[in-house]
Amino acid sequence: MRGGRPGLIGTVARTAVIAGTATVTTRAVDKKLREREMKKAAQTEQAAPREEQAPAPTGITQGERMAQLRELAELKQMGALTEEEFQREKQKILAQ
Repeated sequence: MRGGRPGLIGTVARTAVIAGTATVTTRAVDKKLREREMKKAAQTEQAAPREEQAPAPTGITQGERMAQLRELAELKQMGALTEEEFQREKQKILAQ
C-alpha cells in the first residue's frame, strides 16, 4: 500500500467531486434567487392596480426578444418557472 499524497487519479477524482458540488450549489442558489425575484415581482404586480400599469415599451429588437425567450426557456428548464408562468411571460415578450 502506498501512503502519503494521492496519485493522479485520486487528485482528478477529488477535483471532479469538488467541481460537481460547486456547480450544484451554484445552480441551487441561483434558482432560489430567481424564485425570490419572481415572488417579489408577482407580489408587486398584485399590489398595483391594473389601470395604473404602463404598457411595456415596444421598441425592442428581434435579437433582444430572442435573448429574452432563451433566458425564459432556461428558467423553465431549471424548474424556476411553471408551465403557466412560462407561457404568460412568453406571451408578454412576443407582444412587445
